[in-house]
Amino acid sequence: MVSEQNKKIVRRFYQAFEEENLEVLTEVLAPELVAYNFNPQNRDEHIQGIRTWHEAFSENRFEILDQIAEGDLVASQVVMRCIHDKGSFQGVPPSGKSIEIPALTLERIKDGRIVERRVYSDRLGMLRQLGIV
Repeated sequence: MVSEQNKKIVRRFYQAFEEENLEVLTEVLAPELVAYNFNPQNRDEHIQGIRTWHEAFSENRFEILDQIAEGDLVASQVVMRCIHDKGSFQGVPPSGKSIEIPALTLERIKDGRIVERRVYSDRLGMLRQLGIV
């Protein structure tokens, strides 16, 4: 039962990311969050990163391909799909390109909130799709 509840919390995070729902993001991400997505981030930095992402990309959608939970950990295999049509990203003006970013994530849940996130995504593939590399 706890495993299913933890998976639901992670799915709620992805939905809040898609919708840029700052209220739900603040609710599911613990104040003591440490997120590892290239550089360690605290909760405020992680939420700001999501806001910055939304300034450049629209139609952000996550497809959860697989999700496994054991104890306080949830592992997810996801594909993020979005369009670079709103603002500059890493100095590149909006390209209008649709991109897909596969990723593996690992979230640690404590007291119904995400306290740790580790994101392993195909950043090089994303940069290639955008024409940056």
